[in-house]
Amino acid sequence: MRIPTPFLCSLLILCATLASSPALADEALISFPEDPGFLPKSWVAAPIDASIVPLEEGLREEAASLIQRALAKYPPKIRDRFLEGVFVVGGLRFYDVGYGGTYMANSRRIILVYRENFEARGFEQRFHHEFSSLLLKQNKSLFESERWTAANDPDFSYRAGGVVEEQSGDRSESTKVLQAEQRKTGGSGSSLLQLDIVLMEDGFLTAYNMVSVEQDLNEVAAHLFTNHELWEICRRYPRIDQKVDVLIDFYRRLDKSMDRLYFRHLTAN
Repeated sequence: MRIPTPFLCSLLILCATLASSPALADEALISFPEDPGFLPKSWVAAPIDASIVPLEEGLREEAASLIQRALAKYPPKIRDRFLEGVFVVGGLRFYDVGYGGTYMANSRRIILVYRENFEARGFEQRFHHEFSSLLLKQNKSLFESERWTAANDPDFSYRAGGVVEEQSGDRSESTKVLQAEQRKTGGSGSSLLQLDIVLMEDGFLTAYNMVSVEQDLNEVAAHLFTNHELWEICRRYPRIDQKVDVLIDFYRRLDKSMDRLYFRHLTAN
């Protein structure tokens, strides 16, 4: 059977990308801090009062393996240029609110929480979620924000302004939303990230997507790299499809190999 040339070219590009990602290079990016000394001093001070719980030794190899798998989905030049490291901890709190991850824009580093009961795909999604913020922060001019928001109902407004989420007061809207959900459910707030077919009609994968353009982009990215069902969602919901197109165009401006076929191959298995 003859494979169409564009399909074959994209497949070869993807295979070459994955093959050129030495595990040792990726390992060097990953660390497991024992105390909050790696955090900015302003985060550790009030009112943020950042704190961490170190990740148990027995979980570190598994967490590192999952991050390496996520890193391998990016062309090497993307990783080399825009990511300096990934810190993995067993717990993370800001403003006395539990977080699953965040990023440090100035140092180009990501912080992720890993626990024994985490699903592999969910943990990987948190990496893509945070890395998409780092990429957006460093390449905002390449992102078509007006085309993105045009996919929403004209009467809709995100809770927070800006392409990179703007903060009003001592904490971000995403922190306020997460804190409210944790108080309401007594859980981690992960319910905010559950796919919602009612919201998809309006162009949002989850309730958390509605907080800001940045959080909306983050969650689309999380599924773009990991969820084969996203393509069926795109077929059914034109507003989601438009946002996926905008996001893929953003990645393609960072590396021309990252077209729609590239992402279809990533989620084919």
